[in-house]
Amino acid sequence: MGACFLPEPPMPRTVPLDLVDATLNHASDKARRSVARILDAATRVFGTRGYEGATMGAVAEEAGVSKGLLHYHFKSKHHLLIEAQRAVLRQIHKRFLAQAQRGDRGLTSALSGIDALWQAVTELQSHAPFMVEVMSISAHDGPARDPFRSYAEECTTMLQDGIEHVFTEEELGQLVVPPDRIAFLVRVALQGLIVELAQAREPAERERVAQAYSDFRDQFARMVLLQPGEILF
Repeated sequence: MGACFLPEPPMPRTVPLDLVDATLNHASDKARRSVARILDAATRVFGTRGYEGATMGAVAEEAGVSKGLLHYHFKSKHHLLIEAQRAVLRQIHKRFLAQAQRGDRGLTSALSGIDALWQAVTELQSHAPFMVEVMSISAHDGPARDPFRSYAEECTTMLQDGIEHVFTEEELGQLVVPPDRIAFLVRVALQGLIVELAQAREPAERERVAQAYSDFRDQFARMVLLQPGEILF
């Protein structure tokens, strides 16, 4: 039990230029390539070393850029981590829409998208404690507040957009609640699982979190669409 449902094909490890932060839309191609390389390197370094073990210098070396250029684009390690996760989120969203455009629509595709988000979380499990810390800090005024809230809002928006694309018109009319509320619910549920993951130290504890995700996934599949003849008051 506690299986973590992994989507196919696996996530690409290179951040496409069109997914680089929109604030760089007017930057040169060279600058955009540098940022994409930095974000790709940051994902690898954070994933292998964890947040505490990773350094800005290690990311710069992995990306093949100077420390000065890295700090020019990313002012702090927490900023870099949030933007790296944002880039992963955008990749998932892009693939999700591509599936819908190919005709892969319906509940199965919706579950595949949620699985991809959970896969990204588990692959970066080592810095879950930091994400919990950022969530806490973002509740107060400070340097982490705006980047995290921006990331969270974008996450919700992309989830809503994915839901609206992956379900057919008929299915959208059968959703138990509107897409924006489902998107918010999914994000909040995943954030709660991140909190639990951050506290998991032993294999049994991590297995329990995986089982919680499996249970959430199962309940989502059972409850997101109204059954024939069912009416919500």
